[in-house]
Amino acid sequence: MTPEFAPPDTVQAAGLRWRVQRVGSPVTHPAPAPVLLLLHGTGSSLGSWRACVERLAPHFRLVVPDLPGHGGTSAFADRCASLPRMAQAIATLLRTLEEAPALVAGHSAGAAVAVQLALDGQVPSLRGVLAVNGALEPLPGLMGLVAPTAARLASRSSLLPDWVTRHASQPRALRNLIHSTGSRLDASGVAHYRDLLSQPDHVRGVLDMLANWRLESLRARLPSLQLPLWLAAGLCDRTTAPVRSLELARWMKRARFIPMSGLGHLAHEEAPEQIAALLLEMRDQLLGDTAADTAA
Repeated sequence: MTPEFAPPDTVQAAGLRWRVQRVGSPVTHPAPAPVLLLLHGTGSSLGSWRACVERLAPHFRLVVPDLPGHGGTSAFADRCASLPRMAQAIATLLRTLEEAPALVAGHSAGAAVAVQLALDGQVPSLRGVLAVNGALEPLPGLMGLVAPTAARLASRSSLLPDWVTRHASQPRALRNLIHSTGSRLDASGVAHYRDLLSQPDHVRGVLDMLANWRLESLRARLPSLQLPLWLAAGLCDRTTAPVRSLELARWMKRARFIPMSGLGHLAHEEAPEQIAALLLEMRDQLLGDTAADTAA
């Protein structure tokens, strides 16, 4: 049976108005469930985790926010949506909510936020990170130099977000956009992105993030990560090359590479059962007896 969830909360924290979904384990659970933080990627929202949440709700207490400038969360007033600032804002949100996640899963750029949180020690309760097609390194070559500049110029335009909402949400353009990730989504998944791309404020928030995103410092700090990092990579991903996750796993002491055959960049939406299984495995391996699931 599909569980019914309360609507997302609206919370004030770090000078932002957040939209955040919190889903608790059943009240019949004999022990407190571990808290799991789920972070979406650039251009998405907490809705991308919906199918995962349905599978994970019996086993975890879930905290699923929209990132700054995305979905129902407001943007930074100065529109400087850098990685360290976004991670700091998430940490402040968690303190405001009085939530102490033991695990965090991040998709794409959300994985970078998760790793930044762990590296900065802003969430002392964290015991492990799952990166789903994690975007943890700068774009290679010329693209790495041009993309932020182009996004910065685009973010200053008062007309571009409206143009994007008119064109990118059209059926053919949206279909091509999703296809370019190497993923195939069902009708509800496509509708999720159509709704997001119809919102100029969301598009503007995405451009703000792209304009300010720098991963050179994060990449340099990765070897110092003390927590286990599981790198789940869809082998059909056309957005972040899966070989980069494999190379990171070989380079980092506590990293594990997990290939996902037949899945693209939106793997958590294509195969939520696989992602849920990984998080339960991570819970059992990293949290031990304190997270034993006796609800069944």
